[in-house]
Amino acid sequence: MAIALETDFPGGNGALLGVDGSADPPAVRFAAEPKNCPMALWFHFRLRGPGDRGVRAVLANPEQTLGGPDWSGNRPVARAGGEWARLGPAERVEAPGGRVEWGWDLPPGDAVEMAHCFPYQPEDLRATLDELGGAFGAATIGVSLAARPLPRVFSGLPAPGRPAVYLTARHHAGETPGSWVLDGLLRHVAADERLREAATWWATPFVNLDDVVGGSYGKDPWPHDCNRGYGRPGPCRPESLAVVRDATRLKDAAGRMLFIDVHAPGHAERANYVPTRGWDEDSPDNPVAEAFAAAFQAACPEDIRSREKTTATPKPGPVIYRGMSSRAWAQEVLGVDAISLEISYQGNGRTYYTIDDYRRLGAALATTAADHVLAAGGPSA
Repeated sequence: MAIALETDFPGGNGALLGVDGSADPPAVRFAAEPKNCPMALWFHFRLRGPGDRGVRAVLANPEQTLGGPDWSGNRPVARAGGEWARLGPAERVEAPGGRVEWGWDLPPGDAVEMAHCFPYQPEDLRATLDELGGAFGAATIGVSLAARPLPRVFSGLPAPGRPAVYLTARHHAGETPGSWVLDGLLRHVAADERLREAATWWATPFVNLDDVVGGSYGKDPWPHDCNRGYGRPGPCRPESLAVVRDATRLKDAAGRMLFIDVHAPGHAERANYVPTRGWDEDSPDNPVAEAFAAAFQAACPEDIRSREKTTATPKPGPVIYRGMSSRAWAQEVLGVDAISLEISYQGNGRTYYTIDDYRRLGAALATTAADHVLAAGGPSA
């Protein structure tokens, strides 16, 4: 049976470049599709037909991905009708002309899926909310560029004297670690009465919803990056405007609020960290980054805690992003404490993260956020 590559499902991404059926196991060369972005990174596809022979999947365009061509330490995920699991080590593949590609052996099966990291779609969020039995509700705060309803989940309405936490994820659609961390946070808050009483929790889980569903990486997409669409001279994306209005509504009602934006870094980074400033042009230093990063690190279980610094200041380079990020907008314009948090696609250098590990990081984030708003005292400036 011939091997076919399918991407006709939510989040699908991957271009079939060729199949070598004479190899043992057969080799499928694929590319991560840039789609509407200058750089690729996300992929998620299904291979039909490998059967008991298994198959080797070879990433043919690593040089076009954020983080560069070295994928030697990366372990994407796969499943063959069961649960997602990390693949084994990458194999270096010498390509004609001196290029290098990277291959992984997939499990046998008639239909095998492979993805850059654990996928997370709106249906996964709906399943989690159902499991939580009404602890979090859902509402629509606007529509995406393609007129998809943009959801916000919430623990309740703000109450006098109760601080609030507003979270965002998937400004860059392929950064699925942020979704699994948010999933873990929701579960932990739902199970902990102290956390539910400590703060009002609101979250926009898929800011760039169109690219989440469409399978694009979603960083610097046409016509504008969702996370560079805030502040002056005005919102550049309808999704950014929806977050602006929603977060402002919560801050005005609660008075004291913490804003958290969850991301993932380059493909091979082995650290979870809070940047001390942004990549925005003229980005200000973040006065709460160091303390929040230290508290988050302390709250993380030791086996999944980053050994490296948990704060990182981007170094000057050839790329300066124009436009204000959500974190900078929340800090400068909304006037609240705000952090962005980078969560590795891979792990901490010792442990390759599972879905449960990401959820445990989310539980640590929930505790850190609640402690922060409770310690902050009076209303935000």
